[in-house]
Amino acid sequence: MQIEDVESQGCLGYIDGIVDGWLHGWAYNLDNPDIPLDICVVSDNKIVAKGKASKFREDLLKAEFASGYVGFAVLLDSNLFDGEERELHLIEESSGQIISMNSFSFSAKAEARVSVEHIEGWSIKGACELSGPLANQNLRIQTIVDEDRTFSAELQPAGIGNRKQFNFSIPLASDLFDGQAHSFAFKLEGQDAIIGYHVTILAYSQTPWLYLKDSYQHYNYASLSRTAAFRYESLRTQMWHKKKPSELNMVLQAHEIVVQGYEERKRFPALELPYVAKPKVSIIIPVYNKAELTYHCIASQILSFNKASYEIIVIDDVSTDETVRFEEIIKRLKVIHNEENLGFLQNCNKAAEEARGEYLVFLNNDTEVTSGWLDAMLEVFDTFPQAGLIGSKLIYPDGRLQEAGGIVWGNGQPWNLGRLQNPLAPQFNYTRQADYVSGASMMISKKLWKRVSGFSEEFIPAYYEDTDLAYKVRAAGYKVYYCPFSEVVHFEGMSNGTDTGSGIKSFQAVNAPKFRKKWAHTFAKNGTVGQDLHRQMDREHAARILFVDHSIPRPNYDAGSYAALQEIKLIQSLGIKVSFIPENLAHLGRYTEDLQKLGVECFYAPFQTSMLQFLQQYGREFDGIYITRYDVAARHIEAIRHHAPQAKVIFNNADLHFLRSLRMLLAEKTKDLSQAIQIRDHELALMRKVDAILSYTEAEHAVILSHNLKSENIFHCPWVLNIKEPKTPFKQREGIAFLGGYGHTPNVQAIKYFVKEVMPLLTKEDSRIKFYVYGSRMPEAFEELASEQVLMEGFVDDLDAMFERHRVFVVPLLSGAGIKGKVLESMAHGLPSVTSPIAIEGTGLTHKINTLVAEHPLDWVKQITKLYHDEILWSEISKNALKLAKFQYGFQQGQEKMRKVLDYLGIVTLS
Repeated sequence: MQIEDVESQGCLGYIDGIVDGWLHGWAYNLDNPDIPLDICVVSDNKIVAKGKASKFREDLLKAEFASGYVGFAVLLDSNLFDGEERELHLIEESSGQIISMNSFSFSAKAEARVSVEHIEGWSIKGACELSGPLANQNLRIQTIVDEDRTFSAELQPAGIGNRKQFNFSIPLASDLFDGQAHSFAFKLEGQDAIIGYHVTILAYSQTPWLYLKDSYQHYNYASLSRTAAFRYESLRTQMWHKKKPSELNMVLQAHEIVVQGYEERKRFPALELPYVAKPKVSIIIPVYNKAELTYHCIASQILSFNKASYEIIVIDDVSTDETVRFEEIIKRLKVIHNEENLGFLQNCNKAAEEARGEYLVFLNNDTEVTSGWLDAMLEVFDTFPQAGLIGSKLIYPDGRLQEAGGIVWGNGQPWNLGRLQNPLAPQFNYTRQADYVSGASMMISKKLWKRVSGFSEEFIPAYYEDTDLAYKVRAAGYKVYYCPFSEVVHFEGMSNGTDTGSGIKSFQAVNAPKFRKKWAHTFAKNGTVGQDLHRQMDREHAARILFVDHSIPRPNYDAGSYAALQEIKLIQSLGIKVSFIPENLAHLGRYTEDLQKLGVECFYAPFQTSMLQFLQQYGREFDGIYITRYDVAARHIEAIRHHAPQAKVIFNNADLHFLRSLRMLLAEKTKDLSQAIQIRDHELALMRKVDAILSYTEAEHAVILSHNLKSENIFHCPWVLNIKEPKTPFKQREGIAFLGGYGHTPNVQAIKYFVKEVMPLLTKEDSRIKFYVYGSRMPEAFEELASEQVLMEGFVDDLDAMFERHRVFVVPLLSGAGIKGKVLESMAHGLPSVTSPIAIEGTGLTHKINTLVAEHPLDWVKQITKLYHDEILWSEISKNALKLAKFQYGFQQGQEKMRKVLDYLGIVTLS
């Protein structure tokens, strides 16, 4: 290996070359070789790639270059591939210094588009559309799996004489089929530009479960079913909640039945549904024969865990198999036996008349339900007041997606979104409005069902009745939602087959023109079939804004997360679709799901490989990009401006980074302020690159204005509080408390100061007053500060209980900037506080009116003891703090502040 050392401020590095659109090389700091460098690549003064030099390179280890973990592979901006020669500069991000530079010739960008259809056998299959000169060449297509291994195949013309549409089938290595998710990047052989991305799970068994189910009792076979994870989760949750042995035994029996499968079932062991006097939900299952499917479906409901109470109504359309005995086989199952065949639509209408539940669920019998499927749909009704009809995510038994809600195009053609794609992909995993949802699993309130007169009988016997119902629900002033967390396995076609030329399926073609004629005025502007799908999925929104932050918000960990969540809700309330991408690309479990349940589209790995790749793929879809935190904005502003030139950039500084650093240095009596001054210059320069600046306090507004000499694009960032009237009386409370996240240095500084300087004096004054310290990521050094009077409580999940328990909230901050969420939360709970002057900046709190302010140790003791023992003063401060919280921090006030920002930027909002 040829090594060219270019030293810059103690750094060594080299650009090795470009392979498949990725730039490879290495870099490290001579003084700190074990700390990975953050690097960026610049061409023509524009950042074209970013990453971290942390990949293992055995060749560098052998050559004694650091530890070997200093390599990098970063995805280059696709716009570089235009046939020109360019010079690339490798730069250390923190210092901006050049580490290495090389010139490269870039091949012309491929005019191509790839779509992946499915995995078949050991190959990945799909289609490729070519335009321009490429369409007349014989080409091969390559896929790079997990940024590591490359596989290829020839492109095959899709039809005689068709040289623009091609198909491909790329054989993959067998060891990739490990049951895990893998990422695929596609390119044309001989080209460097990436032309498509895909993520999917590669199953480790290619044998359909139908042929393996007889082995389910043998070790390791039951887990081969692609729905095994759902069944395990149901069993685990039920074991946790069921207390009676008889209930557990029934769950275990249902599990055995579901694992066995419905195919070739001859035996129907007895099952028992729970007794419910007044069910929340009535599950209606229309059936005609196929007893084995219905039995399997009901067993899966017994196995699944849902908090919602339910009844099951089977309406039997003159069956001749074991269905006629279901009342004997399944205890507490309600069965309605028709005397003459009515068909699907009339069966559903008839059963709904006898349902006792507040909500109706229509469920196909060729389904297997999962834990939480009912609860998730009910939660949509709670979250979105205008929700009228909710549909589940439908999954094929092989684990692929069948449907994520439906869309109706401008010609009246309905589409099932996501068919045969990965059900875990971000675009299919957030609650959103849909044109329609499938009757295979849908929920509606009985009240609304009656109001719209159920399924329209003009569509007898079946097909398009569910699509028509969705349009009737909207016409009544309600909305239709797709709920991704209600997951239902659908054995599509098992009830009515798939042949549209005969049987009941033939009515699919008969009813299509009826639907188009009835509702043409509502879908005429719904776009051209298949075009601009990602935007058409959310067409009801006025605009689209992308949130960018370092991580998914975790509101119970830090005030910044709480603020981010409220800002998202405010923007959503103005009719705007919100998407969110965390800089670390991490899916954080329930925290990510909490956002998705609010209707936020969240992007994460492995579906996105980097911020740059994401911006290349989606950047031009957004009307605005909302960035939080200076360091995050600094790393990505250039890429955002390049790949989303149409988007207005909103910068929420959270707090002035340089002001916080400066105050901390001054509090610690540090004389060298050069670091804070350098941060100031960078932070203020960044603000000159954005379209609007959001800041929480007047003090910060004044500082920004004094440097940048521009005020019209500086706005107050709204903060919304959930008011909680205090319930615990003064005399039943004890102790003083502090709450903070200790990854934030000013909080650590505050605790050390208060424990060392104030607590000895306070204990001497009143030894009964104890200090409770709450918050996440407590440093080990806090253990030395703990005592009988100082209790390190750590992370607390229930903030309401904490605020109700204590008598006084203290905020002894010596440094920091921006508004303090902990102070506002104490206001919202009516818990009186004693604070430092810095702590109440921007809050509106005033000394002796709605808080007490202390500036030195003896002053802290005086104010705390006064508030701690004077019930009249305590009540007055509490009442005034609540009054301020209601007046200044309500949702409506925040909404108007956010609207003002968007109006200034010209981003359309809904009234």
